[in-house]
Amino acid sequence: MNRLSSAMCLLFCCTLLMHAEQPQKYWIYFRDKAQSEHSLLAKGMTQQQQAAAAGLSERAIARRAKVLSSPSIVSVEDLPVAPAYLSQLSGRGIKIENMSRWLNAATAYLTDAQRKEIVSLPSVRAVEPVRTFLRRTLPEDHSPVEKTGEAQDALHSYGNSLTQVTQIRVPDVHNVRITGRGILVGMLDSGFRWRVNESTKNMNVLREYDFIQNDTITANEDVKTPYDASNQDAHGTTTMSVVGGYKEGMLVSPAFGAQFILAKTEYVPTETRAEEDNWVVGIEWEESYGVDVVSSSLGYSDFDGGIGNYAYADMNGRTAATSKAAAMAARRGVVVVNAMGNEGSNAAWGFHLTAPADADSILSVGAVSSTGVIGYFSSLGPTSDGRTKPDVVAQGVSTWGATVQPTGYSYSQGTSLSTPLVAGAAALVLSAHPELTPVQVRDALRNTASNKASPNNTIGWGIVNTYEAMLYHGMVLSTDPEIVTQSDSQVAVSVFVISKSLIAKDSTKLFYCTNVDALPYASVPMTLTAVVDPGTNSGRYTAVLPPSIVQPKTHFYISALDAANKRRTAPYNAPANSFLFNAATDIVRKLTAPVQFELHQNYPNPFNPGTSISYSLPMTLPVRLEVFNALGQRVAVLVDETQFAGLQSVSFDGSTCSSGIYFYRLTAGTFTAVRSMVLVK
Repeated sequence: MNRLSSAMCLLFCCTLLMHAEQPQKYWIYFRDKAQSEHSLLAKGMTQQQQAAAAGLSERAIARRAKVLSSPSIVSVEDLPVAPAYLSQLSGRGIKIENMSRWLNAATAYLTDAQRKEIVSLPSVRAVEPVRTFLRRTLPEDHSPVEKTGEAQDALHSYGNSLTQVTQIRVPDVHNVRITGRGILVGMLDSGFRWRVNESTKNMNVLREYDFIQNDTITANEDVKTPYDASNQDAHGTTTMSVVGGYKEGMLVSPAFGAQFILAKTEYVPTETRAEEDNWVVGIEWEESYGVDVVSSSLGYSDFDGGIGNYAYADMNGRTAATSKAAAMAARRGVVVVNAMGNEGSNAAWGFHLTAPADADSILSVGAVSSTGVIGYFSSLGPTSDGRTKPDVVAQGVSTWGATVQPTGYSYSQGTSLSTPLVAGAAALVLSAHPELTPVQVRDALRNTASNKASPNNTIGWGIVNTYEAMLYHGMVLSTDPEIVTQSDSQVAVSVFVISKSLIAKDSTKLFYCTNVDALPYASVPMTLTAVVDPGTNSGRYTAVLPPSIVQPKTHFYISALDAANKRRTAPYNAPANSFLFNAATDIVRKLTAPVQFELHQNYPNPFNPGTSISYSLPMTLPVRLEVFNALGQRVAVLVDETQFAGLQSVSFDGSTCSSGIYFYRLTAGTFTAVRSMVLVK
């Protein structure tokens, strides 16, 4: 062998050695939770104490109670990973990247030597590679869109989103004034620049978290490492807009009346990769805050470089980490809606659906065109254990959504786009029937879809029919009553009462009280003023009230009976829940309030010159919000008044201030909290 060949061989061998020593990301699964070191489920601890210790919100506990008996609402799976086990790792110089309570696991970058050492620890059950999704980039969508014109007699002007929502009968649901109110939707995606576009900036976002950079900003940032790619938040912004965006004449999406919580879990640098551990901890986080529906347009199959690839046999709903987490969320009452994947035409893939679309008890979504033709890219079933997938389909070819520009919109394609449409449909069904479990919601959507008589592994049960799914479990009432001032002497309050069976027409009544402690409520009859179905007495029911009753602090609810004497109320579970008249806007809102004080991080941060500060109040009380400079000098008093319970927000204008660090302090009753912000000019 000549010297050149020897040098090349040496270089090749050194390259292989360097590659072999490159740390890889692994799941480290522990054998137990080391119960002796935890007291969350100690004997005598109340359910509320257990929930608080496990980091679960009151809303999460209420949702879990739909599917779990009282002793099982908080379980060993909700306990944190044992600190002693984590110390064993940190003591060996291993940095923990993520931790999953449900999987009792942590992720970390390990060399081969570290992996061999860790797997021998008595506390460790297994060490497995973290899989990475290699997201397929589809060609730009320039296919023609079948225009249907404006919807006849619709409450809203849908613009170019009309085709996609009409296909799944969303306008029919909106027409009876059901918009997703009362439902909390969790998004798992690449990032969300939602405060910019006209159709998303007014969406009701309660929380957001970036699981890549570990902060509360899910829009693009360029001040931290790893840097966000320029298109990092584009995909998530679009999928979010397809669930709940709202701009009359441009985009009206299914669940625009819902609330949202956002998890940035997919890292999009120059490569298109997403690591599954971010998804797992993201869905655990969203579940703990009480989400009702999760919309995820991601799928996991390949590990970068081919290490630890999933095989088709693994697509059984019990192997992939994301699939296990999705099923665990469903068992806790969350309706998980996930994309099937875009591998339909990829012969090299060898099989089609990606995890967690293979999970049981979730809704896996394929993509069709506006005419119902399956998208060439839409992944196919079945799962490796023989279950039919997808569950349902919606428009994922030429789907209209928002971009990250203030007035930007575009057509896109992929199961990423059909999934948020189905998630929005699921939110509407739950808004009409909050008592339903995930399996009941899935059954409602599958058993009313276009192919329900002969489900297959191409389109599943078929194209969603949201209106019929809404009625699948019985009578519904509007979640958004309409209030119309007819004259100085009367105000009309209307709701739709819709049923597949006979409604006891004279049973529909409006109950009200001007003092919430003054029970029982007084009642007035509601008359059928617009007929939807004369065979069932379905239609708009109206009560006419004197203005003396319609006051901002008057509580009210509406009740109706069907022919089987089954009662339904709006809002659900009235009178424990009730509506309030809002004289300023004529909009009725359900009585909801945060369960604890919270001062949120300002956005944007750093800022120039303006920023927004929000905070949550669990009760009505005096509030003071002040801004101080780094010397402790007060530069502004933003709030100094009594405020009602709920999420509050105020703007700070720093145009007269110099660059630097500032502190804002919230004082509400005995509660005080301080956060910092940075003004950069």
